[in-house]
Amino acid sequence: MALFPDWVMLDRFVVRRDDLDVDDSTVASGSGSGEHVFHVGFQLHAPPRVSRILLRVDAGASSFNNFHVVAAHRDALLLQMSYLIEARRGRTLRKYGMIDFFLYRAAGTDGSSRPSLDLLPAVDGTEAEVRARIEAEGFVWTNQRERRAKGLDLGVVRRGEKEFAVAELQVSCSKEPSELHVFCPTKSSQWEIKQPPLIPVGCADDFSLERLLFYWNADKVVTFGSSLCWIDYCYGIIFCDVFDDSPVLYYKEFPSKVPNLYDNCHGTGWVDAYQTVGVTSCGSLKYVTVVRGDGKIHGEFTESSGFTVTSWTLKRTEVNKMEWEKTDEATSDDLWRLDGFQNLPRIPLRFPHISIDDPNVVCFVLRRRVEGKCYRETWLVSVDLSSKAVKASHPYSNPELEETDISCETDFSKSKYWYFESFLPTEFTKYMNLLSTRTDLHSEPKPRKRKFMEGSKELELTG
Repeated sequence: MALFPDWVMLDRFVVRRDDLDVDDSTVASGSGSGEHVFHVGFQLHAPPRVSRILLRVDAGASSFNNFHVVAAHRDALLLQMSYLIEARRGRTLRKYGMIDFFLYRAAGTDGSSRPSLDLLPAVDGTEAEVRARIEAEGFVWTNQRERRAKGLDLGVVRRGEKEFAVAELQVSCSKEPSELHVFCPTKSSQWEIKQPPLIPVGCADDFSLERLLFYWNADKVVTFGSSLCWIDYCYGIIFCDVFDDSPVLYYKEFPSKVPNLYDNCHGTGWVDAYQTVGVTSCGSLKYVTVVRGDGKIHGEFTESSGFTVTSWTLKRTEVNKMEWEKTDEATSDDLWRLDGFQNLPRIPLRFPHISIDDPNVVCFVLRRRVEGKCYRETWLVSVDLSSKAVKASHPYSNPELEETDISCETDFSKSKYWYFESFLPTEFTKYMNLLSTRTDLHSEPKPRKRKFMEGSKELELTG
């Protein structure tokens, strides 16, 4: 009997727990280039319930700005930590941001030990190299550096039992070729920079490569086979086998676009609210959209306008031959008549997440504003779009207030009110089942003081 779910949905918010047990079977320990000694563990639940990332930082460790999960594939999680260093430019001493990337391996580096946490070579260079560059050239905060700080263009892919690659794609809006930064330790101990060509695949007659390059901004990165897929929800997907010595970028448009969604008007919080791309354990790449009957992205919703959920599957016979096939469709009327929706609000489903285990199942978020309060009531519900059946539902709440009064106006609730992030589906837990003998997975944590990272703020709450 499995001790862990075969896949989970990780919350992007990291919970600080100073009492995290380093002997827990999910915990791995590591240290950053800024002498940050820390331990990463997890509170795991089967979807649609959300799982949490737990972080413990040893006393005396240097301070840092942010810590979050970037990407996942198989037993690997790509984690990111940012911190500040001081560097002098002329007579001025200023602080500059540094970024560390870590690879968490659920099965350990040798495939048979406890989970491991390894620091990857710095993309920008060591602290000494960065200081020397700033002293000589100064420092310019570019759009690409801001995207790197948010982990928007990075992905991880595992191949075989031991091989992995981490890659970052920088698409230039100028006539300069795109840059692919790849770290693959079986080929090099450092990041390699490549300039692969971009080839459109089966695009519409009015497709403009120049326009695509000018407006392209990846919203997420997923792994499909041995390829990484950079996804811009306003345009489509760029595929690349990053293990290839001479990689090529292949671009495929989406089969349908969410109406009235524009990259220059709506940020990430909106572009992924009504669509998603996901890869299942059987190797299917799926695209799901939720379209309101009134054609709006936000604003007042009436039941009479309704909404429609549609899913497509990508059929690929060769790398450069790909076609979308519509697989399922369900209207709001189809869903609202189901037994599992009787106690849920009649509002559009949002933030779809495709089940890794079952390509027909999609987990959605329902959020309803509570009058007079600075939070929203939130539920997660998983639906089989093929059989039109509700699989499960669960309320989403502050991790510090689970099983308690969610009406408390905590900092967590306030931040989620203004900005709600999608979750990260990952199957790293499947690999933990080979290593762990824990039997207390679903036991509830005892009330305790905890800290949680929200951007650059560290908040302490009492649960």
